[in-house]
Amino acid sequence: MDDFYLQKVLDGDTEAFRYFVSTYKKYAFSMAFAILKNQYLAEEAVQESFIKAFQKLHTFRRESLFKTWLGRIVINESLRKAKPVKIQATMTIDDLPEADTLQVENTMQSIIQADQSRCISMALEKLPAEYALALELFYLQENSISEIRTMSGWSESKVKMLLLRGKKAFYGHLSQLLKSETRELL
Repeated sequence: MDDFYLQKVLDGDTEAFRYFVSTYKKYAFSMAFAILKNQYLAEEAVQESFIKAFQKLHTFRRESLFKTWLGRIVINESLRKAKPVKIQATMTIDDLPEADTLQVENTMQSIIQADQSRCISMALEKLPAEYALALELFYLQENSISEIRTMSGWSESKVKMLLLRGKKAFYGHLSQLLKSETRELL
């Protein structure tokens, strides 16, 4: 399908580029967010990446998938914007709505899931950008090592090394975070 829309854009139908934006915007955002760890910077990097992809579409050689080519642009644009950013997220029991028992149970379940996501996000935020990106691409985006290698320009051994070290660092940060969360609760 990508080839069809790619040819339409190259033939002058600029509106056909909307296909690529709608198809790959979540993919691009998750990669940018893995590097930048800031929603607004990630959105900006994605927007600029799509603009660059549109402007340079005539240079796309079709030796790889469009998704891979776009991924490389997003990575480069995100790394260019990368700056240390501190994000804090909190939720208190006072945020729970007053409702019947079933609604309270559903809300508690949602809070537990949100807290798990928050802990995972906080652990990912502590990782170096390369580790976070490798883990994002492999585990969350489900790209193969070969696809990650093509997108990032890293060697296969570097991708494997980043995944291994990234997992170890992630688990280390997560266990530290959970220990401190447990101490705060007690």
